[in-house]
Amino acid sequence: MIEIRFSCFETNSSSVHVLVIPKDTKLYIPDHVHLHTGEYGWENDKEYDTLDYMYTACKERGQEEVDKFLNYLKSKGVEEIDCHDSDWYYVDHGNELPLDDLFANENLLDRFLFGEDSYVQTGNDNSDDCPDEDNYDKEIYDIIVKSN
Repeated sequence: MIEIRFSCFETNSSSVHVLVIPKDTKLYIPDHVHLHTGEYGWENDKEYDTLDYMYTACKERGQEEVDKFLNYLKSKGVEEIDCHDSDWYYVDHGNELPLDDLFANENLLDRFLFGEDSYVQTGNDNSDDCPDEDNYDKEIYDIIVKSN
């Protein structure tokens, strides 16, 4: 069953993540990255470490996705990658995140991972400030919504 609460679709979970990717952004590709798994649930927050978010999402999917991500970083010029995994990590309903679409669009993925103004807005449809793609100007941002 699907309900609409505070203008967001609600199914069996109420987490909503919006990947906010400026169309015109300066890219910064570091020589060395420290990747950390994290917890990305339905709290209202802005997460600017898009590398950690992506690493956590890939980690949840399995080693094949992690290898794809690490190889992508290396192909972009990242020379050293340190991975630090916590005992507990997740992207709430991370299987809804369109990783294949991101990996298939190099320009979009580069801007998400390395764009100085890219971030992930997390929240839930139980609150008035639920992240919503309509809150972002489509002329300025590419938006990817992971809701559930």
